[in-house]
This record gives sequence, C-alpha cells and structure tokens, in this order.
Amino acid sequence: MTIKEFQQCIEFNIEHNIKHAVLGLGAPGVGKSELVKQIGKKYGFKVIDIRLAQMSEVEIGGLIYPNESRTKTVWLAPEILPDENRDGKNTILLLDEITSCPRRVQVAAYQLILDRRIGQYRLPEGTFVIALGNREDDDGVYIQLAGPLADRFEIHYIEPDFEGWKNDYALKNDVHPFVVSYLSFKPAALHTQKAEEENMLFATPRSWVRVSDILHYDSNVENPVVRHKIIGNIGAAEGVQFVEHCKKQKRAVTADDFISGKVDAPKSPDMLFLLTNSVTSKADFIAQKDFSDFTPDEKKRLRDIISALFRMPVPDYTVIGVKELLSKNRTAVKQTFVTMDDIRIRRFLADNAEAFGLSREKGGRARLAMWGD
Repeated sequence: MTIKEFQQCIEFNIEHNIKHAVLGLGAPGVGKSELVKQIGKKYGFKVIDIRLAQMSEVEIGGLIYPNESRTKTVWLAPEILPDENRDGKNTILLLDEITSCPRRVQVAAYQLILDRRIGQYRLPEGTFVIALGNREDDDGVYIQLAGPLADRFEIHYIEPDFEGWKNDYALKNDVHPFVVSYLSFKPAALHTQKAEEENMLFATPRSWVRVSDILHYDSNVENPVVRHKIIGNIGAAEGVQFVEHCKKQKRAVTADDFISGKVDAPKSPDMLFLLTNSVTSKADFIAQKDFSDFTPDEKKRLRDIISALFRMPVPDYTVIGVKELLSKNRTAVKQTFVTMDDIRIRRFLADNAEAFGLSREKGGRARLAMWGD
C-alpha cells in the first residue's frame, strides 16, 4: 500500500475509536515515523516515540523490587510510557524499529501490545498503539516478530509512492523545485535501495528532503561542495544525473521572490504548478484562525499572496491557487477579497463565480460581500 493508504488505515481506527494495534512495515526513509507525527498533530494527540532498538527490556518492561517490609514485590512502571496526567487523555504510543530490536525487547513489549498493560500499569484508555519497522529485504537489521506477537497486529506493507509524496508532502513543505521536477521526470528515483546491493548510499524520500534543504541554501550545482553534498545524500549514480538535470534548469523562481514582485512567473507548466503550490503554502498561517485575530502584517501577507496568484500568466493556476487558499480558511480569504480594490480580481471572480461557488447578481457580477454566507 501507499503511505497515504497507511495513513487512512490509522485514521480509521482513531475516528472509530478502535484500539487494535497497527504495524507498518516499509523501507527506511519512506516517511513512516513522520506520518505518525503528522497524524498526532492533525488530531491533537501527543505522540510518544519509543525507539525500541535503543531500549533494553527493563526500560520497556519495568522493574520489580521488594517492598519496605520485604514481604512482597513492587513493580515500577517505566516513565516513558503514556501518563494521562502528564500527556493528556489522547496519545499515540509509537513503537518504532520493532523489527530491529532484540527478541527480549520484543518480548517485553508483548504484554503492552497484547493486553495494553505491563504489571500493574495500564495504557490510558485514549492511547492508540502504532508500531513501525523495516521489512526483511530492506538490507537492515531485521529480527522477525514471534508469531503470537505478529498475530496481535494489523499489519501493512508500505511501498514508496512518488505522487503521494509529491502532493501530500513535497508541495506542502516547500521541497525545492529542482527535486520535484527531477522526480516528476523520474519517479523511480524517489527510492533506489536494492536488497541485492551492498551500497550504503541510495536515495529515499528522506534523503531527497536533505538535498532540497541544501539547494535552498545554494542551488549552484557547479559548486563542488554542493555537488559532493548531493552525492553524499543520494549516491553517485543518482546524484550525477540529478546534477545534470539541475544544470539544464533555469534559476528557480522562489515563492517569496514572486510574492514580493521581484521576479516574473516561469513559463513551464510544471514550474508554474510548483510555484502555485509554493505560494499557497506561504498562507498556512491562516488555517483555523479567526480573521479578527490576524495582525496587520498577517493581513498584508495574505493580500500579497492573493495578488501574486493573480499575476499567474495562465488563469488555470490562479484558480488552483485560490481554491487551495479557500480550503485553508474560506472566511478569511473571502473577507480579504472584499477589502482588495483590484479590478483584475473582481473581474476574475465574476468570470469564475461558478468555479468558486459564488452567487451571481444581475449582469453576472459576483456578490463578493455575500460570498460564503
């Protein structure tokens, strides 16, 4: 399955309050751990991330010691486990690297997964258990789960998926246009690890993000340092091809430069699409926020972003951008439109009223003041 489908399976449990433990198995770097953190943020759950490969059985299973009178044993629960008073009612217990930890650590986690308890400790009612690991053919440390433990999980095998990564992560997190355009041309390069090869260097979604970070600081691939750092993250075979791709690209138009009016929009459809998504991502600050709480700077920033979208040379990309803004905060965008005295915007909205679900007055003019009411 794709990482998006894995997300939907986890969210199904959360939305229906199903406490079955879920295990996701996939290659390193496909974004499994990051996905669980994003789900926690989406639902307002605290994510307690336990890397089992770095734990001992005592750190997971707790410690038994005699009481003061030495007549009974007392069990001491590990502090890292969810605590409702400390962590809140709703938590996600993320047991990462479960297929890379020693068998004795797996055994220590068994009762926690099986019965949602260890000794006298019980997982809070609002805790969901998610485990992650690598597959046997992922060329890493792999210790097979015991049958009874595996049987307690709903198990999913996750495969790299470029389209999902691009739409759900790259475009929303300002991954550099050079990376997105290269992978759009060669999606198989998103993850290049091969089980039969012993090469330590291979490309993964995680390593492509590191390359993106480098290019945001310096996109001159003629610079030997930049070139070596790219190859050091995704390997020589892919790195050399990627560098050649970058050389053929014109200077990337950044969202900030375009919003400020320093540069014009590119002509390439692919680059226009990337720029549109980058511009709208700069408006993430408006999500789930009342327009009356916006600062003057935030109101100006939103107006600048809207103005930038209306400078797109192809109206289709303006429509895409405005729809994305509406999905973030329809009321704030509507109220901002009303305050903008720009004939281009008013004409565009009137011509595209149906696309945005606007009502119309006689003469075809969109009723901006009543939009969304």
